[in-house]
Amino acid sequence: MTLGIVISDTEIELGDNFKWVHPSDLTSGTTEIPVIYVGMEYTSELLGIELDVMDRCIKPDRFWTFTRKEHRTHHATDMMNFVDYCYNRLIEDVKYVFIDPLLMTEEEHTNLFAGIKSSGNLVSYINKDMVYMCNDNTIYGINLMFYQYVGLDREKLLVRVNAISDVLLEGDGILIEYNDFMEAYNEQLRYIPYLYSVNTHVT
Repeated sequence: MTLGIVISDTEIELGDNFKWVHPSDLTSGTTEIPVIYVGMEYTSELLGIELDVMDRCIKPDRFWTFTRKEHRTHHATDMMNFVDYCYNRLIEDVKYVFIDPLLMTEEEHTNLFAGIKSSGNLVSYINKDMVYMCNDNTIYGINLMFYQYVGLDREKLLVRVNAISDVLLEGDGILIEYNDFMEAYNEQLRYIPYLYSVNTHVT
């Protein structure tokens, strides 16, 4: 998936989730994807505005920075900040709910799972003792050890998760696929099913 677009007359590589566009390849129209323009003089001419060297945010999701020749330090910092901004923007509206059988009543627990089951388009990811289930912008996490502690069978619970899931992810292959995201999100595996949903349009 493309998280951000870099517009520059020289190629800039920020990773698989970012797209470089040469100014000559620009097309009319707007994009909802964040954009960063590289080059003070070029950006000012292209957008027809006077730039503030102290504020390199043009408007929401639109930024500019210097070229390396214009200001190497600011260029490097701004590009790094742009990458962080794009990764954080993707998950800013994502809610995480940890389902704790030790604290919830049986009725609360039953109702929550019934709601998850009926919502549809559920993507689940199993990693060791943790199960993460994602629907829309909500991620539900359960610790299998907690369920074993209250006397529930681990395998039966996994069968139940499989039954209500439209997609069930397992193994390390999915981690390799989303390695860049895991680095950006400090290895928070909870985001795996959400990223899969966004990337494959399972919504």
